[in-house]
Amino acid sequence: MSGFALETSTGKMKIRLNKPLLYLRPRRTTVEILLHEMIHIHQFLSKSKDRSHGPTFHYHKRRINRLTGANIMAYPDFKDEYDLLKCHWWECNGPCGELVTRIMNRPPATKAHNRKCGGEFIKISESEDGPSNKRRKI
Repeated sequence: MSGFALETSTGKMKIRLNKPLLYLRPRRTTVEILLHEMIHIHQFLSKSKDRSHGPTFHYHKRRINRLTGANIMAYPDFKDEYDLLKCHWWECNGPCGELVTRIMNRPPATKAHNRKCGGEFIKISESEDGPSNKRRKI
């Protein structure tokens, strides 16, 4: 997720951006994600029944794109960037030997996996230049 809009406990609207993800992209992408989230806030404030990526969202997306030359998308594709951020590697020590890579430094959910395999996820690798380590240096 590159960004999301939310209502705070005080009733104000706030946009949160995924800094590690957007850091890898041009500034234009950050602006387009902000515009995307601002459309969602407009839908919320205008009490639109359609608050997701339905016809109202697409109407405003096309209107802003046409007027500004932006390329706002309903579902931006950041797969390559997500893959670069997955620096924590976990491997199951059970019979399945499943390998899971994650952005956050926590083991994968295990309830369903324990029923299926009985193994436990053990951390096998962490990128030295991953985003979690960069944050510690600041």
